[in-house]
Amino acid sequence: MAGSIKVCLDLADMIRKENLESREKIPTSDTHLRVWSSQLARTEEDIRKLLTSLRDSHYIFIVSIVSPDPNLFVYGEDAYVFAEPFILNELKKHSEESLEKLYEASNYKRKSAFQITRELFPKIKEFNNTPLGRSINLSVMLEEFQRMLTAQSYEYTDQWRRNKLQEIYKDEVLVAEELANSANFRETDPTKRAIDQLKDQAPKEKIDSNWVKAKENFSTEFLLRVHFRKYEFDIVKKLIQSGKLKEEKDIKYVRDTIQLMESRMEQDNLLKRYANEMIELRRYAQAKLNMIRQGVGSKQ
Repeated sequence: MAGSIKVCLDLADMIRKENLESREKIPTSDTHLRVWSSQLARTEEDIRKLLTSLRDSHYIFIVSIVSPDPNLFVYGEDAYVFAEPFILNELKKHSEESLEKLYEASNYKRKSAFQITRELFPKIKEFNNTPLGRSINLSVMLEEFQRMLTAQSYEYTDQWRRNKLQEIYKDEVLVAEELANSANFRETDPTKRAIDQLKDQAPKEKIDSNWVKAKENFSTEFLLRVHFRKYEFDIVKKLIQSGKLKEEKDIKYVRDTIQLMESRMEQDNLLKRYANEMIELRRYAQAKLNMIRQGVGSKQ
């Protein structure tokens, strides 16, 4: 079974896609929990926990559009929105249009979404579990989420989200680090030039089972970030040399990440100690990229 972080990110992508592409725009617990449970091979209770983790790590917002009412046998219902300015803006427009149409259909007069929410939100309990009540809750909360995202924009960056998600699942992250570090990599002759080492790779080298297991539970990018965070540039180089890291996009990620780290070296005194290893890895990754793009060793 895939690790919780990977499943969380897959689930976040599903919500984002629904927000952008589906006709309904906003997935709800009433219909989508069953769908996601089937697609991700998790129980509905597990999906709820993953959604809570995504909310806490600021990947998504959760809107309570129906409040539970045991006396009337009404179950609560939530809606899910990806925390991205463009998506929030589009969904806000969509929700306001829907609210205005619903209000006109039930009251036979037109009002703006702002006028409707100002009039009806103070007595929202009267509209619980109705299409109008759902629409009012959604419109009000989307506006609130827009303010939150603007006021606390740093907490909605990819880096902040990833760090928070890793903190939530820190036990699984520790397991990932152990798996990544326990992989045995074949040493290469350090006296050879990088291009010679690339040519001499053994194409049928047996893939270490620990690395395979780690990739089943975590993305390649995540595992690479584990190594970069621990300044393990030599291990990343061995991953490329051994053929465990061979996709162009992965090697490009290595090169681009090293370039970014080099640009921030003045802010990290410890990183300066690894300047030579970083330069060597960046050049090696670039050499490998050149070979891939030229079709050299593409069958390896």
